[in-house]
Amino acid sequence: MQTDRRTAPRTEANGLDAKISVFQENGSLLVAEANLLDVSRSGIKLRVKKPLIANTDAKVQVEVILPGSGIPVIVNAVVIHNNFDTEFGIQYIDVRPEDPLEQLITECQKAETATG
Repeated sequence: MQTDRRTAPRTEANGLDAKISVFQENGSLLVAEANLLDVSRSGIKLRVKKPLIANTDAKVQVEVILPGSGIPVIVNAVVIHNNFDTEFGIQYIDVRPEDPLEQLITECQKAETATG
């Protein structure tokens, strides 16, 4: 049984749509549509709609438009694990206090409360 090593609590994202950009070591850029599975103050678990090769330590950018407010949230992260090139765990890098990450988590918590 795998233990959860995440230090911040997870909040279900209920399949919130996102665009993920993967910056490859050779300089190329891969862009894919994804669904967020869960979010926390340390990272995101997401599922891409089509398989995507993103190695551990690959730098990614995730863009989400918040459904409640329409505010775009863009976070930079690094892949910390992947599962069959469809599910990825990413950890934030370069998160600043002014980033709207807190709004993303709050909107996901509201949606989770409304459905649960």
